[in-house]
Amino acid sequence: MSEQQEEKIILANWKANFSPSRAAQWCEEFSAAYQPVAGMEVVIAVPFLCMEEVGRRLNELEGVSLAAQTVSPYPQGSYSGSTPAAWLRGLAKYALLGHRERRDYFHETAQDVAKQVYESLAEELVPIVCVDQDNINAQTAIFDTEDLLKIRWAYTPKDAEQLERAHGNQSIETAVSSISKKVGHQPVLYGGGVNNSNGGQILELPGVQGIMLGRGCLDAAAFAKLVQSV
Repeated sequence: MSEQQEEKIILANWKANFSPSRAAQWCEEFSAAYQPVAGMEVVIAVPFLCMEEVGRRLNELEGVSLAAQTVSPYPQGSYSGSTPAAWLRGLAKYALLGHRERRDYFHETAQDVAKQVYESLAEELVPIVCVDQDNINAQTAIFDTEDLLKIRWAYTPKDAEQLERAHGNQSIETAVSSISKKVGHQPVLYGGGVNNSNGGQILELPGVQGIMLGRGCLDAAAFAKLVQSV
């Protein structure tokens, strides 16, 4: 396994919580409190509208990368309202794909997510694909073994996201192990009810490569403190 895959990830998914002005304020607060941690990569998943501004503000921070919250399943062309992966090349490092909210509210299918994966890979974005135990088989069946190993995988249980309450450690470990076996025995990220109080403990579980925070990342100073604590 590569050194990059061994590195732990803490991902902050802003979702659609911040306006551009509020996003700038978050960056200021985070930059003032953040200190890099060896072996730890902080990934900020931001809306397209904020991407360039956030990139400019966080560009000098060591160990911090950007992620798109999704990408278009289509290339550049006559696809009104879409944001193709090509526009993010060199700006974002990752693309967060197949998030439960995208599947539920925007009716993205496993095929849609697969198209987004291939568009991302073509533009040198690393796809982070969110799955649960109810859709992991359908999602992985689309890819061959070589493609599976090019993707970072995240376990995002639906009930934990809705309730903002993480599953128990044993439950997370069991599910992560099951998903890992289906994606070439890769480590897996976990997201769903992660916050400052439980993030460090979850990150230490076997097979967990990283944690993903939603509501738990909206306080920039508290999020920076979490990075330090783990």
